[in-house]
Amino acid sequence: MRRISRFIMVVVTLGLVVAAMPSSASAQIEDWQRVIRARHAGAVFVQVNGCDQVEIYVSSSDGKYVNRHGAVNKQGLLGVLYIVRDACAEPGPKGYPVTYSADGMSLDSLVTPPRFERASVVARLPGTDDDGNPVLFRVDLQWRPTAVFEKSRVSGHAWFPPGEKRGAWIGTWSHNWMAPAVAWGTVWLDGRAITLQPTVDATLEQVRYMCKVIQHPQGGAELDC
Repeated sequence: MRRISRFIMVVVTLGLVVAAMPSSASAQIEDWQRVIRARHAGAVFVQVNGCDQVEIYVSSSDGKYVNRHGAVNKQGLLGVLYIVRDACAEPGPKGYPVTYSADGMSLDSLVTPPRFERASVVARLPGTDDDGNPVLFRVDLQWRPTAVFEKSRVSGHAWFPPGEKRGAWIGTWSHNWMAPAVAWGTVWLDGRAITLQPTVDATLEQVRYMCKVIQHPQGGAELDC
């Protein structure tokens, strides 16, 4: 379904963007970018009323980033996808046929306390339906973890260009938290309230990420984390 493929559930994905260019630097130069903290909450709600099966997908995130010059950038992102299916029709390969859909996005941030024992988002966000008509979403949602956060650490390092130790050394470190969650709340579509029953098809995630680039004093490569 094109609308589902267009909608990107905002999972916190952090990587290394490399743009290689020879450098004539004669001194060691450190180029780095670090994500201080990025948090994400996602949930899927499915409710049936007669022949209408309503599906609501929500993704909310908040991040604080430091660029190579030390400036802090705060960024949030909220996405909502609303789908109505005909549960009385014959299901196809992708489930019951879709009778209506709409989605919206905004730069509103997920709100969390320092220990991440809960999360919430309250916002209005514009969107469009499957016919291109403007719609307005309003959300008031809550999350709580249902288990202890599972913690993991990933690190790696390499020289660039590969196999040469006269370019630049790249190191990355990532500390991740993830836990299943329960989510509940209300979504409004053009003023019509949809009270959502608690769902356990939900997650909470935190990522702390750091990337460091150290130039070889007699070589170097222009890289960007």
